[in-house]
Amino acid sequence: MDPLMLLFLLIAGLTDADSVYTVSRVSAWRGGSVTIPCFYEDRYKTNVKYWCRGYYRDSCPPIVHSDSPQEGKVSIRDDPDQQVFTLTINNLTTGDSDRYWCGVKISGGSDVGDQVSLSVTHGVSTMKRLSVQRGGSVTIPCFYSDRYKTHVKYWCRGHYRDSCTSIVHSDSPQEGKVSVRDDPDQQVFTVTINNLTAGDSDRYWCGVKISGGSDVGDQVHLSVTDGSRLSVDKQEVTGVEGDSVSIQGRYKYDYGQKLWCKIGVSCASERSVSLDGRPVLIRDDRVNKVFSVTMRGLERKDTGWYWCADRYHQIPVHITVKQTTTAIINTEHTTVLTPGSASVSVTIKPSAPGSAPTGANDKEQRWEQVLDAALKAGTGVLYLICTIIAIQLNWCSCRKKGSNQREAEGGANTNNLAI
Repeated sequence: MDPLMLLFLLIAGLTDADSVYTVSRVSAWRGGSVTIPCFYEDRYKTNVKYWCRGYYRDSCPPIVHSDSPQEGKVSIRDDPDQQVFTLTINNLTTGDSDRYWCGVKISGGSDVGDQVSLSVTHGVSTMKRLSVQRGGSVTIPCFYSDRYKTHVKYWCRGHYRDSCTSIVHSDSPQEGKVSVRDDPDQQVFTVTINNLTAGDSDRYWCGVKISGGSDVGDQVHLSVTDGSRLSVDKQEVTGVEGDSVSIQGRYKYDYGQKLWCKIGVSCASERSVSLDGRPVLIRDDRVNKVFSVTMRGLERKDTGWYWCADRYHQIPVHITVKQTTTAIINTEHTTVLTPGSASVSVTIKPSAPGSAPTGANDKEQRWEQVLDAALKAGTGVLYLICTIIAIQLNWCSCRKKGSNQREAEGGANTNNLAI
């Protein structure tokens, strides 16, 4: 995960009635960058889009327009085919934390738009609001920057990080109700909570221990209810290269548009046809309150964390894309011919599909194959030698019998001549 690609969309709300909508909260890392999607209706395809800063849209000063895009700290890109324009902000500082607007210019009328709150953090990010069902479990990812790879991570409970009650640390992980797992390669540690009860509802912190300084972290609000307001059939999904994966979700209340987002990239809506270059299909059945996300043509780079989101809640999903396995069918045969048309066939069996070894296992299996082949070949050679010996003994026996018979016949002829 590129620490300069910062990091991530914390979707706490979407407008369900407005014709322009975006994520309501964005958390990004200081020194990095972030990309924010702004979706709009079909009738605004040809309108000018803009990005402005301020609490109220009517009085916020525009920063960039789609009819005069910039390539600097802030840039804008409009994609009418997918009905979305994206804002990218680079070299983030804490001074960039503020409220912003995705706006669409309406000639001769009032502009339309939606507000987003940007928060620039010190290198730790997680989701903001999560609703889960009582009795179930949930896994929450906490992302951190490269400089915190070797630091101790922790999960604590409380409104404020400085006074929150520590529950579990990465240097002493537990396997019980709450467990933590750190993955420095992916720069993420995950917290899993099992057997959830209503008493688990509270504010929690993803924290990173800073020796000799103030810890850093980010807060998440967890709500445990009898019926989850937003859930998915599974948080861990596995696919194969070139194939597709589908995620099905359910919701309790219809807050409008559902989004499918990828960490460090952007989001897709029902109108979108792709996400990060991957074909994506989002369907929302508002009668049965079920939505589905299908990603096609998977590649290994699609492995990572994603989010399903509605107006107020998020649920994380991790997708793992495995390499396609191909069966090895080039079986080798070695045939040893023996006299009398007898033969011994030595076969080196192919590896089973998906079991191709690597490294030390590969060498070990090759040695086993060589020894097995040598043993079978040796058996064949021994059989050949035994056969040759048998033929030789038989030939010698026949020859001796012939010699004895001739000697017997010669003696008889001598006796006849003497008579």
